[in-house]
Amino acid sequence: MKPSKILTLALALTMALFALCGCYFLPEEEELLEAPVVKATDVSYTTTTAELKDLTRQVLTPGTISSGTEYNARFTERGGNIKEIYVSAGDVVEPGQLLAEFDTFELDQQIAIKEKEVYREELEYQIAVEEHASETVKAKELLDIDLMQNELDKLYAEKETAKLYSEVGGTVSYVMTCSPGDWVNPGVTVATVIDISDLYIKIDPSNEVGEFLIGRPITIRYEGEYYDGTIIRNESGKQWDEASGAALVDENGDEILGEQSDAITVKFNDIIPDTSAVGNIADTLLVLDKRENVIVISANLVKKVNGVPCVYVFKDNQRVKVDITLGLQSGSLVEVTSGLEPGDEVIIR
Repeated sequence: MKPSKILTLALALTMALFALCGCYFLPEEEELLEAPVVKATDVSYTTTTAELKDLTRQVLTPGTISSGTEYNARFTERGGNIKEIYVSAGDVVEPGQLLAEFDTFELDQQIAIKEKEVYREELEYQIAVEEHASETVKAKELLDIDLMQNELDKLYAEKETAKLYSEVGGTVSYVMTCSPGDWVNPGVTVATVIDISDLYIKIDPSNEVGEFLIGRPITIRYEGEYYDGTIIRNESGKQWDEASGAALVDENGDEILGEQSDAITVKFNDIIPDTSAVGNIADTLLVLDKRENVIVISANLVKKVNGVPCVYVFKDNQRVKVDITLGLQSGSLVEVTSGLEPGDEVIIR
């Protein structure tokens, strides 16, 4: 075969091979994608529902419960070994009731001997009378009786100093812990008697001091229980006028002053806690203002736009600004007098 023919045949074969394999050398056609769709994300809000509530503005002040009548029973003239304490905490005692006494065994022995000596002198005088002794002898016998009786009276008086009586009537709130035979020094409180119908609290409020007017009702909270009380003393002496809700004044507009004190004193009215409350802490709550069945929200939800208070509510799936009018505020809560309705969803964030 001629070279030219061989070359032509080789060229034809090469072209055939390229025709068969061309699909492997050309890039594949990529699939066309649709244009991306951007969706708006829904905005979610945290809300709170506007509700009707009662709102109270008050001043809370702690104080210590005390008794207006408190008697600390002490042996004042001598110390001694306790014979017995006759009362316990909670006992009700009368004025003059024996509370405790010292052991007076040796003194009782002396009294017994002296009583016999007095009796002997009385017999001596009786004998002198029966024997028609002279007036001088009888006078001497009477004098001996008087001397002996004076000594006996001193022993009786000494024995009385070993007894401790209550000077007031009331309830025993404290009794010292001791056993028979224990030594007690003079001046040590053995028992405390209080009048539980005369309990009070002294307080020192840090704000709104001018509102604590004499005669104004106040609530006392002790161990979860509430008691009615009345302010009976304050530093200014200003009194409460229930009719006006302010300080009491006369026809000339001058303030009528009551009893002044270095502290505000609150008295329990009728129902009082147990006597064990004396010395414990209680709270006083002075109500300054009160609203009932009003719309109340948290004060931190209130914004100001151009000086006008407003809130944002979630309504018809939208965030809507609502101008409001505020009323009474107490702590973190505030009354809304207009702009909101019960059930409105107020946006927190």
